[in-house]
Amino acid sequence: MQAVVLHGGQGTRLRPLTHTGPKQLIKVAGKPISQWVLEQIRDSGINDVIIILGDNNPQRVIEYYGDGSWLNLNIKYVYQGKARGIADAVYKVKNLVNDRFIVYLGDNIIPYDLKDLVKFKGDASIMLAKVNEPQRFGVAIINENKVIKVIEKPKEKISDLALIGIYGFTREIFEIIENLRPSWRGELEITDAIQSLIDKGKNVEYKIIEDWWKDTGLPEDIIEANMILLDRYANKEINGEMINSKVEGRTVIQEKSTIENSRIIGPLFIGKNSLVKNSFLGPYTMIGDNCEIIDAEIENSVVLDNAKIEDVSIRDSLIGQGSLIKKGKTKPRAIRIVAGENSRIEV
Repeated sequence: MQAVVLHGGQGTRLRPLTHTGPKQLIKVAGKPISQWVLEQIRDSGINDVIIILGDNNPQRVIEYYGDGSWLNLNIKYVYQGKARGIADAVYKVKNLVNDRFIVYLGDNIIPYDLKDLVKFKGDASIMLAKVNEPQRFGVAIINENKVIKVIEKPKEKISDLALIGIYGFTREIFEIIENLRPSWRGELEITDAIQSLIDKGKNVEYKIIEDWWKDTGLPEDIIEANMILLDRYANKEINGEMINSKVEGRTVIQEKSTIENSRIIGPLFIGKNSLVKNSFLGPYTMIGDNCEIIDAEIENSVVLDNAKIEDVSIRDSLIGQGSLIKKGKTKPRAIRIVAGENSRIEV
């Protein structure tokens, strides 16, 4: 069996962070979002993965994952080009997959054991979760333990069971997609394809998960995902240099990083070759690779690679790659920031 991971989309709700690359490469708890997905797929027993690339700097994805061997995966790439919907992306792998395969949206984090999904026996399988705002999602109506209808982003609340972005399909889905018409959004909707299977009397299996999951489409989603993943998976693993500093709780400090005259409280992650000096880092913070944190206080925030933060106090913030956040002429105070790549901000 193969897994198809969708890695396209413009990430408009995360701009300016996504102006220069796909949102799936934004790091949470030390790894790109899509790496969490790929490792989850691998742990389910699937090693053959096809990544569907969009038109937002797809070369970055190829440069990061390569052939996937470093993750014990065999990765192939397919270009979707301009996004025309999930069903269109799925159709791109028609000549590459076997009888059964799974599809996973690469910007979702769903820490769930996929082994049951991999063994699905029906004509398709969908994963569902109860949500408070079903109008934001495709939803399913269940009657007598059977999926009877799926609809994309309904205007009225017809169900609180959202499709959360993991599907199992057989090759029959390709014939269905060939006969789809674009929706009012101009896209080929995967919900329409699944509904066509239902209309033909096919067996669409489903699983309702009770656990936490996250569609990482907004800055606050990134921060929440980082918090949850650190809470679940962070261990105490200190490989950097400690100079007159104190570390409390589960904290990962990677190679060639230096912590000097600072206090660190986990769960927390510090990437490679970063410097933390004269600073306080509180729980649920991720510091990326090659960062400098000097005379700063940071809590519950995501600081991406190559950023520099100096002489400020921030919390609940998402700082883009290569950004500079430093004290200006204003009075020091805690602030909330979403900064794009290579930004410069004085506060």
